[in-house]
Amino acid sequence: MGVGSQMANGARVGDLNHGRFLKHLDESQVGVWTVAQWLASKGYAVTVTPSSRAPTHGDWKQHADNGDLQITQRVEVKRLSREFTGRDDWPFKDKFIVCAKHAWDSAQPKPYAYVILSASMRHAGIVKGDSRDTWYVEPRTDRRYDGVRQDCYFAPLSVVAFTRIGVE
Repeated sequence: MGVGSQMANGARVGDLNHGRFLKHLDESQVGVWTVAQWLASKGYAVTVTPSSRAPTHGDWKQHADNGDLQITQRVEVKRLSREFTGRDDWPFKDKFIVCAKHAWDSAQPKPYAYVILSASMRHAGIVKGDSRDTWYVEPRTDRRYDGVRQDCYFAPLSVVAFTRIGVE
């Protein structure tokens, strides 16, 4: 068998496999939409990414996707009236107020993270929701309102990431 025959045979196999791939791609869409609906029912904002079909196997790179779907993570942001640059000058000793207890307990979906900005918004303390097992509850009076006292979650500083943000 000459080189021309091998190339022709390889092209036929590539065409056959490409056809099979396109069939499987089409069949996978039911699963993608099922998972998208399930995640949406759990409260997630879901984006199903476009799926494009390469006309030939040789065109696959121009039609490769970036995943089947994406979910948007919930992030809660608060701004302090006080300045800080990191752990060393954090104004609240050894604790980080995450949120009011009822806010986390009733949240669906649970926040991925809480970001607390410094007064200048040049620095932030970040605590991820997956550190929840380290949090503890303390009652706090909210001085911004009259007569408001509520239980709040606090995190130890060991689970807080501090970072510089913003643009100079």
